[in-house]
Amino acid sequence: YSSFSTMTLVVVLHNWLRRAAASSSTNTNTMHNVLCLHNKLFSSLILPTDSLVNKTHAPPSFDPSTAVVYDSFLSQEEANLLEQEVAVRMKKRRYERGHWDAVILGYKEVELGEGTVGNEVLAIMKRTRSFLEQQHHLVCNNTVEWLPCHAIDLKADGKLLAHVDSVRFSGDVVAGISLLSTCIMRLQRHQHQQEEGFVDLLLPPRSLYVLKGTSRYEFTHEILNNGAVFVDTGGTGENNNNTTMTVSREQRYSIIFRDAKAPEEE
Repeated sequence: YSSFSTMTLVVVLHNWLRRAAASSSTNTNTMHNVLCLHNKLFSSLILPTDSLVNKTHAPPSFDPSTAVVYDSFLSQEEANLLEQEVAVRMKKRRYERGHWDAVILGYKEVELGEGTVGNEVLAIMKRTRSFLEQQHHLVCNNTVEWLPCHAIDLKADGKLLAHVDSVRFSGDVVAGISLLSTCIMRLQRHQHQQEEGFVDLLLPPRSLYVLKGTSRYEFTHEILNNGAVFVDTGGTGENNNNTTMTVSREQRYSIIFRDAKAPEEE
């Protein structure tokens, strides 16, 4: 009974804080404080899901703490809100055949500016940023600058090829919320590093992946095609008692979070 009551209280408090942050009467400073309180209370309850990272073929230099996946980071209600927001914004856009840097094909992209989304979607974005600040060693205060979120709609047969995100403007963290369809993200050492091996991240809908440190700067990341196979080793990185999963990759949305590059010291 005690455990049930405690969990019920946790769920009620979580929902109350989330709704308080999304309230139309909540100003920006109050929203920030509520979200920081929320993440201080609940960050310790949200742990990376090791079974979603296959390290069997990881190169020796791979640091597991720099590439993690949080399963079910969003509630289904939150996922529905984001999907609806993205669908409306993408409706009149055409799929692009390619991007200026030639790493993405068959996609749509739109910026989710803070002044252009509703309070509920804004609260999700701010909660995610605050969580990243708490869990990934960014300070939970106004000194952290974030680039505008981007939503990407990738067709079922679209491609995201191996690349490292530009370091010209973005900082130490690249993170993404996955929606609609499961996919596999593969990390490999940048070609200049000349180190063989790869790491696969399974990204189910409502999950959050985070790349930082060497995985952000020294490893490329790409989305594998439909029919790719993920091997679940239970997070051990060994081939004992593993299970395989063929991923049917359909249309997917991703919401991308990047912190701004810190000003260079003179």
